[in-house]
Amino acid sequence: MKKYATEFDIILDSEKVNLENLYLDKDNIKVTSIDRKAKTVRIEQLKKTELITLNNIYLDSLSKGRRGWNKKEIGFIIIDGILLTDKTTEEIKLDPNAIKDFRIQKGEDSKDSRIFRMDRDYLIITTK
Repeated sequence: MKKYATEFDIILDSEKVNLENLYLDKDNIKVTSIDRKAKTVRIEQLKKTELITLNNIYLDSLSKGRRGWNKKEIGFIIIDGILLTDKTTEEIKLDPNAIKDFRIQKGEDSKDSRIFRMDRDYLIITTK
């Protein structure tokens, strides 16, 4: 689908979206149709979900085992191996159901201190 993102309008449940900044739950997609003439891709979900932006992510809502995570302690966010910038986290929208796994990695446990600041934790998200 990403190959259509630059040339086609992407319509998710009647709303135009930017597919390059969107992570959807693949199991929730009802139908996808491509209209090459109109240059549109329509995606309908089985159940409409509220997408969250990563700069507003509430970690306590994702975690069942630990409470009290402070958003300010998270220095970096990595999704599917891609390190996101501060600007990107404002643009990315994520379906919470698309998250397969997530974990908080302690900065002091990082093997490469040149990339990660030792005083900040980072969030690693794997999607379905």
